[in-house]
Amino acid sequence: MNSLIWLIPGAPLIGAGFIILLGNRFTAQICARIAALMVFISAILVISLWATLLAQPHEASLNQPLFQQSLLTWMSIGNWQVHLALSIDKTSLIMMTVASCVGFLIHLFSIQFMKGETGERRYFFYLNLFVFGMLSFVMAHDLILLYLGWEVMGLCSYALVSFYYQKPHYAYCGRKAFVVTRIGDTALAIAIMVIFAQFQSIELPFITSQVGDQSITSNHLTLIGALLILAAIAKSAQFPLHVWLPDAMTGPSTVSALIHAATMVTAGVYLLIRFYPLFELVPDLQLVIAFIGCITAFFAASAALSQNDLKKILAYSTISQIGYMFAAVGVGAYGFALFHLIVHACFKALLFMSSGVIIKAFNNENDIRKMGGLGEKMPFLRYSYLIGSLTLAALPFITASYYSKDPIIATTYTQHFGFYLTALALLGALMTGLYAMRMYLMVFTGQARSEIQTYLLTIGMRLPLALLAFFSITIGFIQTPWSWGPQLLIPWLASDLGLPTLPQGNAERFIDILGISASILGIALACYFTPKEIKHQQGLGNITFLNQAWYIDLLSMKWIVVPYYYLCSLCRVSIEKILLFMIVESSIIGILRQGHHALNYAQAGQITRYLYFICIGAIGLLAYILMTIYPIYE
Repeated sequence: MNSLIWLIPGAPLIGAGFIILLGNRFTAQICARIAALMVFISAILVISLWATLLAQPHEASLNQPLFQQSLLTWMSIGNWQVHLALSIDKTSLIMMTVASCVGFLIHLFSIQFMKGETGERRYFFYLNLFVFGMLSFVMAHDLILLYLGWEVMGLCSYALVSFYYQKPHYAYCGRKAFVVTRIGDTALAIAIMVIFAQFQSIELPFITSQVGDQSITSNHLTLIGALLILAAIAKSAQFPLHVWLPDAMTGPSTVSALIHAATMVTAGVYLLIRFYPLFELVPDLQLVIAFIGCITAFFAASAALSQNDLKKILAYSTISQIGYMFAAVGVGAYGFALFHLIVHACFKALLFMSSGVIIKAFNNENDIRKMGGLGEKMPFLRYSYLIGSLTLAALPFITASYYSKDPIIATTYTQHFGFYLTALALLGALMTGLYAMRMYLMVFTGQARSEIQTYLLTIGMRLPLALLAFFSITIGFIQTPWSWGPQLLIPWLASDLGLPTLPQGNAERFIDILGISASILGIALACYFTPKEIKHQQGLGNITFLNQAWYIDLLSMKWIVVPYYYLCSLCRVSIEKILLFMIVESSIIGILRQGHHALNYAQAGQITRYLYFICIGAIGLLAYILMTIYPIYE
């Protein structure tokens, strides 16, 4: 298998190259099928890695990959060489499985969903390139390839968010997503430079094995960790750099599924997990990560409560759920962070792809207040969306997120300031149940509040939804909290990520009961209040403060973006117009004009003037020779 590892990220890249170079010779649907086939090849190869691993168990760690393949020597300076290589350990294998398998289901769903859309070939080109970027990022053996994958995802997200670029607002949203995430890209680039300066290496296994070296000062570790946190916050849309993600809903719903579930926003979580040995040496930074995660989980859940745009509800839910993953990383529960990432990929892809069908069924209407009654028209979609909504709400004992999210809440209690972290996480869980069930009830129950257009779900669309709904329930049973139940994932990851610390005795049972109660109470409150909101057109959707997401976006525009525009205007006037144009440019022009006049005078065509200059030149040359032979000063 080592010789074929390159094909895992390579197949989607080949598909993207085929579409961009030869796509015009084929129909858009053929290009769509080729794109899906390329990601399917990646998924099959990843599954074969699992089969190889299970047939011949390997002992591995972050510093000893399970599989590895060298690609090429990118740079050679003396004895120092940079080898671009791919390596796979248990953590990256799980991320590869999510990116390739969920990515394939999104491609398969997109074949019919995007049929007939303007720019269909362009869509599948960027979709293939997106999967290549994510797979390169998680499989990178060195920081150069990791950064390449990171940047490719940023480019593709910009292109796909502004897919309908003919509409100015959609193009603006794409630019906003690109600019905000560039903050994280810049932070990661600086972090890589500092890492190289300190470790004299860009190979990830070597770096993680040497972070405890006494020659690396705590100040440098803190700087590197802070830069990595900033990069992860921007990429994974955590508070306060979350503002780009709600506006990134302007692309097709399948794009949202790919960005939110299988690729980009989970990249920040993976980055922090990959560098966890560094963070464990700087506990203060771990605490910062935990608080950022819990605050984001609480804030985004409260904002989702009052959203009326279907896709914005899901966007804020993504921000909130990623917050739980950050909290897990911050408290050292790396395995639970990865577990919740897997579960989140399944139910969030299910919800976003289903929301795309819902919006088309309501004639491109996104406002859930204008929906309703869809359950009778599309029963398959109703039940698949119900499974996704209940999994988002973490319905106890049945859905997978109960087994992945509730342990994260429990682990937060074992840390410093654990009471505050757990309280924020529990409040977020309560509100998650409320907005998840409100969203489902507003769309599928009651009378239709606008015209419903018949939308045929083909087998190519039903199959991905059915598989994702199935895994949204069953995948949680690979890691149950009971001693007599399966506990397959966390012990298996222990060699890479260690074991999380859970509360013991009464504290564990009490927090578990609180987590169960929060989810059930949230669902119950939604079932009580949502019918009243539908009937009276007054409810959670009318709370302006929450609907505007605490006005953070507006405040950032007022206090950051607008002053920046004024600063740019000031620089344009003072530096560009006055310094460059009026002083520097005019001076250069004046010098050139004077030189032109002098040259024009010298080349006037008069022989006497030429003889005059020759004599002056000859006298000057003779004076220089005499001064050289007989220097004035000894």
